[in-house]
Amino acid sequence: MKKKLLLVAIAVLLVVSSFAGKVTIWSWRPQDAEVWQKVEAALKAQGHDITIEFTSYLATEYDSKVNLALQTGTGPDLVYSRRLPGGRTQVLIENGLYLPINDHVDLVNFPEASLKSVSWNDQVFGVPFAVQVVGIFYNKDYYDQFGLQEPTTWDELVANAAVIKKNGIDPFFISGKDAWTLTMQHAMAGVSVLGPEWIEALTNGETNFLDPKFTDLNKKLNDLKVYYQNGFMGNSTVDQDASFAFGQAAMVFYGIWGYQVWKDLNPDMNVGYFMVPTATADQKPYAYTYLDGAIALTSNVKNRADSIEILKFCATPEFGTIFAGVTYNIPAVSGATIPPNPLLEEVLEVYNNHASPFVYWVGSVFTTQKPSLYDDVLSPGMQEMYAGKLTPEGLSKMAQDAISQWYPPLMGK
Repeated sequence: MKKKLLLVAIAVLLVVSSFAGKVTIWSWRPQDAEVWQKVEAALKAQGHDITIEFTSYLATEYDSKVNLALQTGTGPDLVYSRRLPGGRTQVLIENGLYLPINDHVDLVNFPEASLKSVSWNDQVFGVPFAVQVVGIFYNKDYYDQFGLQEPTTWDELVANAAVIKKNGIDPFFISGKDAWTLTMQHAMAGVSVLGPEWIEALTNGETNFLDPKFTDLNKKLNDLKVYYQNGFMGNSTVDQDASFAFGQAAMVFYGIWGYQVWKDLNPDMNVGYFMVPTATADQKPYAYTYLDGAIALTSNVKNRADSIEILKFCATPEFGTIFAGVTYNIPAVSGATIPPNPLLEEVLEVYNNHASPFVYWVGSVFTTQKPSLYDDVLSPGMQEMYAGKLTPEGLSKMAQDAISQWYPPLMGK
């Protein structure tokens, strides 16, 4: 009997020791691997004997992997969680698969807006890690070479594209294979071409997706495809990054998170940024900005004490400085130092002063239920429109038919 108890005790000790000091983190961002190496080093310097095991998955597969793993008890200690509102994160919280961190982490360094995006029922479910800014990134050398200025209207953008194409360069690289990028393109154009006032009216039910203004935006984007690379519907963001970094295309509709990848591929690349220009000169341009996500504590956590130590560190300006220095993204935590880089400084200024207050992609009410404007309308709809299988008018009807099924202000309209 004593021998049996001894074997059980040894087995328990082996299980415990296998998790002691190690914290597992899952993400959809492979570019963050170096961040966690530096975080581990910083924690060790503070006297914490913690080893971080970071694993990234394809963004298109990540959510389903996390959901399944957490439900089966095979998930990691910490995960990158999507922001709220959003059905994917809401379900995980409601099912107890993400744990609140209020009682463990000092969140004083975060603006209220960021914490609101990770809160439910007065509980905070994660430490925000980055804010994102999307728009048009361009090769400044080409703009200088061809004598172009940053456009202030949609017509000027088209005119720039025509000049670039005439000089033998693809004006835009579009990742048509990755449907989410097309939704992002539509949404970033929407905050300037339609404007936040129109999106607010849509949210309140004072207009709807059948408004000619929405259809006109669809048409503008569809007409722009003559300036995309050949075969763009078969290309991914991996193709985009290489093409843009090495000068095969002059512009991309993308987010600041791509800058690190482009500079890694081509350190000499000269990148500029501008908000999607407006339809007319009397409008004010806006940027689509959003909280990228948060580091969340899961119900599968095996090393709770060390996981909480990591979360505490993630809530400090020191973490934000590490994060910005590696990724060239804007950290969510206040007080962090960003690298001295003109592009990052410009994008940060845009985030602080030109963010659209109303949006319809990430962080939008239109993505909180099914059918979602993101996953079920614009993602497949933009692909179909660009492939010539759906008209701009058809995309508007697709949006109205879908969202009016469940969003009260648009019902019966």
